[in-house]
Amino acid sequence: MVTARPTLSEPEFDDREIRRFATALSNAGSPDQVGAAVAQCGPGAAGAVFANLAMFDDLANRVRMVHGELADPSIASRWSEFGIDEPTPLCEAILTGHPVLEPSLGAIAANYPNLLSDTVAAGLEATASVPLRSRAGSTIGAIGLGWRHPQAFASPQMGRLTLLAQLVAEALERANTTPLTVGAAVERAEARILQEAFLPASLPRTEHLDVAAAYLPANDAPMGGDWYDAFPVDGGTCLVIGDVAGHGARSVAVMALVRNAVRAFADEDPTPHRIMSRVNRMLCRLQPDETATLIVAVWRPDTRTLVRTSAGHPPILRCRPGEFAFLAAGAGQGVMIGVDPHRRYGEEVKVMRPGTTLLFYTDGLVEARREDFATGMERLRVFAEGRTDLSPQSLCDDVLTWRVMQGPREDDLCVVAARMA
Repeated sequence: MVTARPTLSEPEFDDREIRRFATALSNAGSPDQVGAAVAQCGPGAAGAVFANLAMFDDLANRVRMVHGELADPSIASRWSEFGIDEPTPLCEAILTGHPVLEPSLGAIAANYPNLLSDTVAAGLEATASVPLRSRAGSTIGAIGLGWRHPQAFASPQMGRLTLLAQLVAEALERANTTPLTVGAAVERAEARILQEAFLPASLPRTEHLDVAAAYLPANDAPMGGDWYDAFPVDGGTCLVIGDVAGHGARSVAVMALVRNAVRAFADEDPTPHRIMSRVNRMLCRLQPDETATLIVAVWRPDTRTLVRTSAGHPPILRCRPGEFAFLAAGAGQGVMIGVDPHRRYGEEVKVMRPGTTLLFYTDGLVEARREDFATGMERLRVFAEGRTDLSPQSLCDDVLTWRVMQGPREDDLCVVAARMA
Protein backbone atom coordinates (compact mmCIF):
# COMPACT_ATOMS: atom_id res chain seq x y z
CA MET A 1 0.00 0.00 0.00
CA VAL A 2 1.37 3.41 -0.99
CA THR A 3 0.62 6.29 1.39
CA ALA A 4 -0.05 9.60 -0.33
CA ARG A 5 2.41 12.32 0.62
CA PRO A 6 0.91 15.56 1.94
CA THR A 7 0.70 18.42 -0.51
CA LEU A 8 3.25 21.03 0.54
CA SER A 9 2.37 24.69 0.22
CA GLU A 10 4.13 28.05 0.31
CA PRO A 11 2.44 30.97 2.06
CA GLU A 12 1.64 34.23 0.32
CA PHE A 13 3.06 37.29 2.04
CA ASP A 14 1.19 40.56 2.53
CA ASP A 15 3.50 43.57 2.11
CA ARG A 16 1.73 45.35 4.96
CA GLU A 17 2.34 42.60 7.51
CA ILE A 18 6.13 42.91 7.68
CA ARG A 19 5.69 46.64 8.27
CA ARG A 20 3.24 46.01 11.10
CA PHE A 21 5.53 43.41 12.61
CA ALA A 22 8.60 45.65 12.50
CA THR A 23 6.80 48.66 13.95
CA ALA A 24 5.23 46.56 16.72
CA LEU A 25 8.68 45.30 17.68
CA SER A 26 10.07 48.84 17.65
CA ASN A 27 7.41 49.86 20.18
CA ALA A 28 8.22 46.96 22.53
CA GLY A 29 9.89 48.25 25.70
CA SER A 30 10.29 44.94 27.56
CA PRO A 31 10.92 41.26 26.70
CA ASP A 32 7.27 40.41 27.40
CA GLN A 33 6.18 43.17 25.02
CA VAL A 34 8.49 41.72 22.38
CA GLY A 35 6.77 38.39 22.95
CA ALA A 36 3.36 40.02 22.61
CA ALA A 37 4.41 41.61 19.29
CA VAL A 38 5.59 38.20 18.04
CA ALA A 39 2.34 36.53 19.12
CA GLN A 40 0.10 39.21 17.63
CA CYS A 41 1.90 40.23 14.43
CA GLY A 42 4.23 37.30 13.76
CA PRO A 43 1.65 35.02 12.13
CA GLY A 44 0.69 37.61 9.53
CA ALA A 45 4.30 38.47 8.72
CA ALA A 46 5.21 34.79 8.30
CA GLY A 47 2.07 33.74 6.45
CA ALA A 48 1.33 31.46 9.42
CA VAL A 49 -1.56 31.09 11.87
CA PHE A 50 0.38 30.94 15.13
CA ALA A 51 3.58 32.36 16.63
CA ASN A 52 5.32 32.35 19.99
CA LEU A 53 8.57 33.52 21.54
CA ALA A 54 10.98 31.38 23.56
CA MET A 55 13.39 33.36 25.77
CA PHE A 56 16.45 31.45 26.97
CA ASP A 57 17.95 32.00 30.44
CA ASP A 58 21.45 30.58 30.06
CA LEU A 59 22.18 30.87 33.79
CA ALA A 60 19.18 28.79 34.85
CA ASN A 61 19.16 26.69 31.63
CA ARG A 62 15.44 27.32 31.28
CA VAL A 63 13.15 28.58 28.55
CA ARG A 64 10.29 31.00 29.19
CA MET A 65 7.49 31.30 26.65
CA VAL A 66 5.12 33.99 25.42
CA HIS A 67 2.39 32.29 23.38
CA GLY A 68 -0.04 33.42 20.76
CA GLU A 69 -3.66 32.34 20.81
CA LEU A 70 -4.21 28.58 20.74
CA ALA A 71 -7.40 26.62 20.24
CA ASP A 72 -6.67 24.88 23.56
CA PRO A 73 -5.38 27.37 26.20
CA SER A 74 -4.25 24.49 28.44
CA ILE A 75 -1.45 23.75 25.95
CA ALA A 76 0.07 27.20 26.51
CA SER A 77 -0.17 26.82 30.28
CA ARG A 78 1.68 23.48 30.17
CA TRP A 79 4.46 24.99 28.10
CA SER A 80 4.91 28.35 29.84
CA GLU A 81 8.38 27.48 31.20
CA PHE A 82 10.60 24.42 30.91
CA GLY A 83 14.20 23.22 30.94
CA ILE A 84 16.42 23.55 27.91
CA ASP A 85 16.80 19.76 27.79
CA GLU A 86 13.10 19.19 26.99
CA PRO A 87 12.66 17.38 23.64
CA THR A 88 11.11 20.26 21.69
CA PRO A 89 11.96 21.95 18.37
CA LEU A 90 12.44 25.28 20.17
CA CYS A 91 15.03 23.81 22.53
CA GLU A 92 16.81 22.13 19.63
CA ALA A 93 16.89 25.41 17.70
CA ILE A 94 18.36 27.21 20.72
CA LEU A 95 20.96 24.52 21.42
CA THR A 96 22.08 24.00 17.81
CA GLY A 97 21.65 27.53 16.50
CA HIS A 98 19.87 26.17 13.41
CA PRO A 99 16.22 26.28 12.30
CA VAL A 100 14.19 23.19 13.10
CA LEU A 101 11.59 22.60 10.39
CA GLU A 102 8.72 20.15 10.70
CA PRO A 103 6.88 20.30 7.34
CA SER A 104 4.04 17.92 8.25
CA LEU A 105 2.36 15.98 11.04
CA GLY A 106 4.26 12.92 9.86
CA ALA A 107 7.56 14.69 10.48
CA ILE A 108 6.42 15.83 13.92
CA ALA A 109 5.29 12.30 14.81
CA ALA A 110 8.67 10.93 13.77
CA ASN A 111 10.86 13.57 15.42
CA TYR A 112 8.81 14.76 18.39
CA PRO A 113 6.15 12.15 19.19
CA ASN A 114 5.66 13.74 22.62
CA LEU A 115 4.29 16.87 20.90
CA LEU A 116 2.00 15.23 18.34
CA SER A 117 -1.19 15.33 20.40
CA ASP A 118 -0.66 18.99 21.37
CA THR A 119 0.07 19.90 17.75
CA VAL A 120 -3.13 18.23 16.56
CA ALA A 121 -5.14 19.83 19.38
CA ALA A 122 -3.77 23.24 18.36
CA GLY A 123 -4.97 22.67 14.80
CA LEU A 124 -1.44 22.80 13.31
CA GLU A 125 0.11 20.58 10.66
CA ALA A 126 3.55 22.16 10.27
CA THR A 127 5.92 24.12 12.52
CA ALA A 128 9.19 26.04 12.30
CA SER A 129 11.49 27.00 15.17
CA VAL A 130 14.09 29.63 14.28
CA PRO A 131 16.93 30.62 16.67
CA LEU A 132 17.51 34.21 17.77
CA ARG A 133 21.11 35.36 17.81
CA SER A 134 22.51 38.38 19.62
CA ARG A 135 25.02 40.69 17.97
CA ALA A 136 27.72 38.93 19.98
CA GLY A 137 26.71 35.62 18.40
CA SER A 138 25.06 33.94 21.39
CA THR A 139 21.62 32.33 21.11
CA ILE A 140 19.10 34.20 23.24
CA GLY A 141 15.93 32.36 22.28
CA ALA A 142 13.84 31.23 19.33
CA ILE A 143 10.58 32.02 17.60
CA GLY A 144 8.05 29.29 16.91
CA LEU A 145 5.58 29.41 14.03
CA GLY A 146 2.72 27.12 13.04
CA TRP A 147 0.62 26.48 9.94
CA ARG A 148 -2.65 24.65 9.37
CA HIS A 149 -1.30 22.94 6.26
CA PRO A 150 1.98 21.13 5.41
CA GLN A 151 4.76 23.49 4.31
CA ALA A 152 7.49 23.23 1.68
CA PHE A 153 9.94 25.59 3.46
CA ALA A 154 11.56 26.57 0.16
CA SER A 155 13.98 29.46 -0.29
CA PRO A 156 11.55 32.44 -0.36
CA GLN A 157 9.80 31.26 2.78
CA MET A 158 13.06 30.61 4.61
CA GLY A 159 14.28 34.06 3.63
CA ARG A 160 11.22 35.59 5.28
CA LEU A 161 11.64 33.46 8.44
CA THR A 162 15.30 34.48 8.70
CA LEU A 163 14.33 38.14 8.44
CA LEU A 164 11.67 37.82 11.13
CA ALA A 165 14.11 36.08 13.47
CA GLN A 166 16.69 38.84 12.96
CA LEU A 167 14.13 41.51 13.78
CA VAL A 168 12.96 39.70 16.91
CA ALA A 169 16.52 39.10 18.11
CA GLU A 170 17.30 42.77 17.65
CA ALA A 171 14.18 43.85 19.56
CA LEU A 172 14.71 41.33 22.36
CA GLU A 173 18.33 42.33 22.87
CA ARG A 174 17.36 46.00 22.89
CA ALA A 175 14.55 45.39 25.40
CA ASN A 176 16.93 43.52 27.69
CA THR A 177 19.48 46.33 27.73
CA THR A 178 17.72 49.67 27.12
CA PRO A 179 13.99 49.53 27.91
CA LEU A 180 11.85 52.01 25.97
CA THR A 181 10.78 55.06 27.99
CA VAL A 182 7.12 55.98 28.25
CA GLY A 183 7.65 59.22 26.30
CA ALA A 184 9.45 57.46 23.47
CA ALA A 185 6.79 54.76 23.34
CA VAL A 186 4.02 57.36 23.04
CA GLU A 187 5.85 59.25 20.28
CA ARG A 188 6.49 56.08 18.31
CA ALA A 189 2.89 55.00 18.70
CA GLU A 190 1.65 58.34 17.34
CA ALA A 191 3.95 58.13 14.34
CA ARG A 192 2.98 54.51 13.78
CA ILE A 193 -0.73 55.36 13.62
CA LEU A 194 -0.05 58.03 11.00
CA GLN A 195 2.19 55.79 8.93
CA GLU A 196 -0.32 52.96 8.93
CA ALA A 197 -2.91 55.41 7.65
CA PHE A 198 -0.86 56.69 4.71
CA LEU A 199 1.39 53.87 3.53
CA PRO A 200 -0.40 51.92 0.78
CA ALA A 201 -2.79 49.18 1.87
CA SER A 202 -1.96 47.19 -1.28
CA LEU A 203 0.40 47.35 -4.23
CA PRO A 204 -0.56 47.02 -7.90
CA ARG A 205 0.37 43.78 -9.62
CA THR A 206 -0.28 43.35 -13.32
CA GLU A 207 0.89 41.04 -16.08
CA HIS A 208 3.53 43.68 -16.84
CA LEU A 209 4.74 44.51 -13.34
CA ASP A 210 5.26 42.75 -10.00
CA VAL A 211 5.85 44.99 -6.95
CA ALA A 212 6.82 44.32 -3.33
CA ALA A 213 7.79 46.72 -0.55
CA ALA A 214 8.74 46.85 3.11
CA TYR A 215 9.42 49.33 5.88
CA LEU A 216 11.70 49.09 8.94
CA PRO A 217 11.79 51.65 11.76
CA ALA A 218 14.99 52.98 13.30
CA ASN A 219 16.36 51.24 16.40
CA ASP A 220 16.45 54.06 18.91
CA ALA A 221 14.68 57.01 17.27
CA PRO A 222 11.05 57.96 16.75
CA MET A 223 9.65 56.89 13.41
CA GLY A 224 10.49 59.19 10.57
CA GLY A 225 9.10 60.35 7.27
CA ASP A 226 10.24 57.55 4.96
CA TRP A 227 7.50 56.28 2.68
CA TYR A 228 6.78 54.48 -0.57
CA ASP A 229 3.84 54.29 -2.91
CA ALA A 230 2.73 52.54 -6.09
CA PHE A 231 -0.50 53.14 -7.96
CA PRO A 232 -1.94 52.97 -11.48
CA VAL A 233 -1.90 56.03 -13.73
CA ASP A 234 -2.88 56.58 -17.35
CA GLY A 235 -0.60 54.41 -19.45
CA GLY A 236 1.24 52.66 -16.64
CA THR A 237 2.17 52.49 -12.97
CA CYS A 238 3.62 55.25 -10.80
CA LEU A 239 6.36 54.19 -8.35
CA VAL A 240 7.33 56.60 -5.58
CA ILE A 241 9.80 56.60 -2.72
CA GLY A 242 10.70 59.50 -0.45
CA ASP A 243 12.20 60.63 2.82
CA VAL A 244 11.14 63.70 4.80
CA ALA A 245 13.89 65.19 6.95
CA GLY A 246 13.60 64.54 10.70
CA HIS A 247 11.71 62.07 12.88
CA GLY A 248 8.49 61.82 14.85
CA ALA A 249 4.85 62.58 14.21
CA ARG A 250 5.65 65.92 12.56
CA SER A 251 7.77 64.29 9.84
CA VAL A 252 5.14 61.62 9.27
CA ALA A 253 2.49 64.33 8.86
CA VAL A 254 4.64 66.11 6.23
CA MET A 255 5.16 62.76 4.54
CA ALA A 256 1.39 62.32 4.31
CA LEU A 257 1.03 65.79 2.75
CA VAL A 258 3.67 65.07 0.08
CA ARG A 259 2.38 61.57 -0.59
CA ASN A 260 -1.16 62.77 -1.19
CA ALA A 261 0.05 65.61 -3.40
CA VAL A 262 2.03 63.20 -5.59
CA ARG A 263 -1.06 61.03 -6.03
CA ALA A 264 -3.27 63.99 -6.87
CA PHE A 265 -0.86 65.55 -9.37
CA ALA A 266 -0.08 62.17 -10.98
CA ASP A 267 -3.77 61.54 -11.53
CA GLU A 268 -4.04 64.83 -13.44
CA ASP A 269 -0.80 64.45 -15.41
CA PRO A 270 1.46 61.38 -14.92
CA THR A 271 4.60 63.12 -16.13
CA PRO A 272 7.31 62.67 -13.47
CA HIS A 273 9.15 65.98 -13.86
CA ARG A 274 5.90 67.97 -13.78
CA ILE A 275 4.70 66.06 -10.73
CA MET A 276 7.98 66.79 -8.95
CA SER A 277 7.94 70.49 -9.81
CA ARG A 278 4.38 70.91 -8.56
CA VAL A 279 5.03 68.99 -5.32
CA ASN A 280 8.15 71.06 -4.68
CA ARG A 281 6.28 74.31 -5.19
CA MET A 282 3.46 73.15 -2.90
CA LEU A 283 5.86 72.13 -0.10
CA CYS A 284 7.75 75.44 -0.28
CA ARG A 285 4.51 77.37 0.06
CA LEU A 286 2.68 75.28 2.68
CA GLN A 287 5.60 74.00 4.77
CA PRO A 288 8.53 76.36 4.10
CA ASP A 289 10.73 74.83 6.83
CA GLU A 290 10.39 71.23 5.61
CA THR A 291 12.47 69.34 3.03
CA ALA A 292 12.40 65.87 1.52
CA THR A 293 14.15 63.69 -1.02
CA LEU A 294 11.96 61.96 -3.56
CA ILE A 295 11.87 59.77 -6.65
CA VAL A 296 8.84 59.70 -8.93
CA ALA A 297 8.94 57.11 -11.72
CA VAL A 298 6.34 55.86 -14.19
CA TRP A 299 6.60 52.43 -15.81
CA ARG A 300 4.99 52.36 -19.25
CA PRO A 301 4.61 48.74 -20.43
CA ASP A 302 3.57 49.66 -23.99
CA THR A 303 7.02 51.18 -24.66
CA ARG A 304 8.86 49.21 -21.93
CA THR A 305 10.24 52.48 -20.59
CA LEU A 306 10.78 53.83 -17.10
CA VAL A 307 10.41 57.60 -16.96
CA ARG A 308 11.86 58.99 -13.73
CA THR A 309 12.91 62.11 -11.90
CA SER A 310 14.72 62.50 -8.59
CA ALA A 311 14.97 65.25 -5.98
CA GLY A 312 18.21 64.46 -4.16
CA HIS A 313 17.26 60.82 -3.52
CA PRO A 314 19.64 57.81 -3.68
CA PRO A 315 19.63 56.25 -7.17
CA ILE A 316 17.62 53.19 -8.19
CA LEU A 317 19.55 49.90 -8.33
CA ARG A 318 18.94 47.89 -11.50
CA CYS A 319 19.14 44.15 -10.86
CA ARG A 320 19.44 41.64 -13.65
CA PRO A 321 21.76 38.61 -13.94
CA GLY A 322 25.06 40.03 -15.17
CA GLU A 323 23.81 43.63 -14.89
CA PHE A 324 23.82 45.20 -11.44
CA ALA A 325 24.26 48.97 -11.50
CA PHE A 326 22.71 52.18 -10.23
CA LEU A 327 20.70 54.09 -12.81
CA ALA A 328 22.48 57.29 -13.77
CA ALA A 329 20.54 60.40 -12.78
CA GLY A 330 21.62 62.93 -15.41
CA ALA A 331 18.95 65.52 -16.15
CA GLY A 332 16.55 63.69 -13.89
CA GLN A 333 18.46 64.57 -10.70
CA GLY A 334 17.69 67.75 -8.80
CA VAL A 335 17.95 69.21 -5.33
CA MET A 336 15.57 68.00 -2.65
CA ILE A 337 12.08 69.44 -2.61
CA GLY A 338 11.23 72.27 -0.23
CA VAL A 339 14.36 74.30 -0.93
CA ASP A 340 13.63 76.41 -4.02
CA PRO A 341 10.03 76.99 -5.19
CA HIS A 342 11.24 77.97 -8.67
CA ARG A 343 13.22 74.78 -9.25
CA ARG A 344 12.28 72.87 -12.39
CA TYR A 345 13.10 69.18 -12.53
CA GLY A 346 14.22 67.18 -15.56
CA GLU A 347 13.63 63.49 -16.20
CA GLU A 348 15.32 60.42 -17.64
CA VAL A 349 13.85 57.75 -19.91
CA LYS A 350 15.24 54.23 -19.78
CA VAL A 351 14.16 51.18 -21.80
CA MET A 352 13.92 48.16 -19.50
CA ARG A 353 14.67 44.61 -20.61
CA PRO A 354 12.20 41.90 -19.56
CA GLY A 355 13.00 40.35 -16.20
CA THR A 356 14.75 43.42 -14.80
CA THR A 357 14.09 44.13 -11.11
CA LEU A 358 14.47 47.70 -9.87
CA LEU A 359 15.25 48.38 -6.22
CA PHE A 360 14.12 51.71 -4.77
CA TYR A 361 15.26 52.47 -1.21
CA THR A 362 15.74 55.23 1.32
CA ASP A 363 19.14 56.15 2.71
CA GLY A 364 18.64 54.16 5.93
CA LEU A 365 19.42 51.05 3.89
CA VAL A 366 22.97 52.12 3.00
CA GLU A 367 23.94 54.54 5.78
CA ALA A 368 26.15 53.26 8.58
CA ARG A 369 28.37 54.77 11.23
CA ARG A 370 31.96 55.50 10.20
CA GLU A 371 31.22 54.74 6.56
CA ASP A 372 30.69 57.10 3.65
CA PHE A 373 27.52 56.90 1.59
CA ALA A 374 29.26 55.67 -1.58
CA THR A 375 30.75 52.71 0.29
CA GLY A 376 27.33 51.73 1.61
CA MET A 377 25.84 51.89 -1.88
CA GLU A 378 28.61 49.71 -3.29
CA ARG A 379 28.10 47.15 -0.52
CA LEU A 380 24.41 47.05 -1.41
CA ARG A 381 25.21 46.52 -5.09
CA VAL A 382 27.64 43.70 -4.33
CA PHE A 383 25.13 42.05 -2.01
CA ALA A 384 22.35 42.22 -4.60
CA GLU A 385 24.70 40.82 -7.24
CA GLY A 386 25.10 37.70 -5.13
CA ARG A 387 21.34 36.98 -5.02
CA THR A 388 20.02 34.16 -7.17
CA ASP A 389 16.37 35.01 -6.56
CA LEU A 390 15.54 38.50 -7.80
CA SER A 391 11.79 38.24 -7.43
CA PRO A 392 10.52 41.42 -5.72
CA GLN A 393 9.42 39.86 -2.42
CA SER A 394 12.58 37.80 -2.01
CA LEU A 395 14.79 40.76 -2.88
CA CYS A 396 13.03 42.97 -0.31
CA ASP A 397 13.37 40.31 2.39
CA ASP A 398 17.01 39.63 1.55
CA VAL A 399 18.15 43.26 1.60
CA LEU A 400 16.29 43.93 4.86
CA THR A 401 17.93 40.90 6.48
CA TRP A 402 21.28 42.11 5.16
CA ARG A 403 20.71 45.55 6.68
CA VAL A 404 19.50 44.26 10.04
CA MET A 405 22.65 42.16 10.35
CA GLN A 406 24.83 45.25 9.80
CA GLY A 407 23.95 46.64 13.25
CA PRO A 408 21.82 49.46 14.70
CA ARG A 409 19.79 51.66 12.36
CA GLU A 410 19.77 55.36 13.19
CA ASP A 411 17.13 56.05 10.55
CA ASP A 412 14.05 54.23 9.37
CA LEU A 413 14.07 52.80 5.87
CA CYS A 414 11.84 51.70 3.02
CA VAL A 415 12.53 49.40 0.10
CA VAL A 416 10.48 48.82 -3.05
CA ALA A 417 11.30 46.16 -5.63
CA ALA A 418 9.57 46.20 -9.02
CA ARG A 419 10.11 43.58 -11.71
CA MET A 420 9.26 44.26 -15.33
CA ALA A 421 7.60 41.04 -16.56
